[in-house]
Amino acid sequence: MAPRPLRPFIPHGEPYTEAPLSAGTWAAHGAVTLLPLGSVWAATRVGGDTRLGATAAEAAAGTLLASLPGRFLFVHPSYPQGRWMELEVGAFGAAMVVTPPVAALGTWGMGEIAFGDSVDRGRAYLGALGGATVGMLLGLAAHEGLRHLAGSSERLEFLRSYLAFSLIGSGATVGYQWSRTPTPRR
Repeated sequence: MAPRPLRPFIPHGEPYTEAPLSAGTWAAHGAVTLLPLGSVWAATRVGGDTRLGATAAEAAAGTLLASLPGRFLFVHPSYPQGRWMELEVGAFGAAMVVTPPVAALGTWGMGEIAFGDSVDRGRAYLGALGGATVGMLLGLAAHEGLRHLAGSSERLEFLRSYLAFSLIGSGATVGYQWSRTPTPRR
């Protein structure tokens, strides 16, 4: 049996990546920018540590470490076709598994080393892990929702990715602060 001849893939047109954005799209991007800030403030209200600087540093550490494996959460193929999709799906799956523990480690490490010990460090890390997982799911939903609003425009892609990473880091901080019991000061 002779192999079937393959046809070359010819796209029907390039997407217009510099498309103008509506005022509603700009407003939605601006409103979602406030979510990580609000969650860092909320972290000061749920735990025993009410220092805004400490919780902001924990969120920043979680965000920074989440951005390392998390960039693979937003890999989109230019022209999805055939076996090339397996690479994108594999990268996305690996990032889904690796990003929350890494972000939780950043938040937990900053909280434990720089700002004081917890009575039960394992429970504090599990809280950060749970918060990072919820933050990742919220970040992915926010990223894709804003991407849907922006259409084919790629102008705000960096902002959407940053917002998703900051939701992961601030989610880890809320979880860490909520589950942590600070060691009494001597």
